[in-house]
Amino acid sequence: MLHQLSKDIWIVAPPVKSRYPYCNCLYIDGDAPILIDTGAGSDALAEIKPDSIGLVLITHSHIDHTHSTVLFSQADIMTSALEEFYYYDEQLFLVHNGFRAWENIRDLANIVGFKSSHQPPFQDVPIMDRFRHQPLKGTFKDLQQFQCGPHILTALHLPGHTAGHFGFYIEKLGLLMSGDIDLMANGPWMGSDNADIDELICSVERIKEVDPGVIVPSHRRVQRDDLRKQLDAFLGAVLERQDRLLQVLQVPHSLDQLLPLFPLFPEIRPEYVNDWILTTLRHHIEFGLRHRQLAEVSPGIYERV
Repeated sequence: MLHQLSKDIWIVAPPVKSRYPYCNCLYIDGDAPILIDTGAGSDALAEIKPDSIGLVLITHSHIDHTHSTVLFSQADIMTSALEEFYYYDEQLFLVHNGFRAWENIRDLANIVGFKSSHQPPFQDVPIMDRFRHQPLKGTFKDLQQFQCGPHILTALHLPGHTAGHFGFYIEKLGLLMSGDIDLMANGPWMGSDNADIDELICSVERIKEVDPGVIVPSHRRVQRDDLRKQLDAFLGAVLERQDRLLQVLQVPHSLDQLLPLFPLFPEIRPEYVNDWILTTLRHHIEFGLRHRQLAEVSPGIYERV
């Protein structure tokens, strides 16, 4: 579904809420149209005629943002130089996306109900039966610019969710495609192996300095109101989680002992989702150690200072 933001800029929205395994995409029309991310699903993306896209820019290489790059065989595909290797190395790709094996990706596909690109909502996500090398035209870096018609897109490195996470800013419109700094009320997903709370804090501050008037998040509707307040709340959810962890760690615990105490995913989920929770907890432990909130009192055992 297309939602027009300006004369030649649209959001390509999935057929249902833009939650995993979907994300919003941003389409900029011109002589060689640009698309940011490809996770809206094949039905929604068909509306912009994939063969007409000249350039696909990827905010970060999580599977809900990249699964439909297979539809854009005529486009140049670019990602952050910090995440280029995920497109060539299966094991690195799996670790980065929080999976132990490709079978886990297929298992999750079955659980949420998407299986092919020819079915109704939640079933229009192309899932490969195995890892395949994704050829890239090149990579981009911080402050690199791309022009499409009258619009200049500036790549902004916004790490924290992942090390190579980027947003894209159109200064003329005051519009920021913020990726997974998505202003969700429960805060950011920190299950990536290279997520980092300190970097996320810096990225939120950078967005405040840019001071966009419009934020297009990957997993929410367009946001225009109280953006600074929303950014603070988004970051505050992480810091509140840290405070809860510090309360628990008044008594020493290991990561495995913490797992049942922090149900970050309250719904019943497959056992391998525990890996995402453990990774998130590890990032909070690392943050606590860096800021001397915690100490490792014996190998793998942590306690509040």
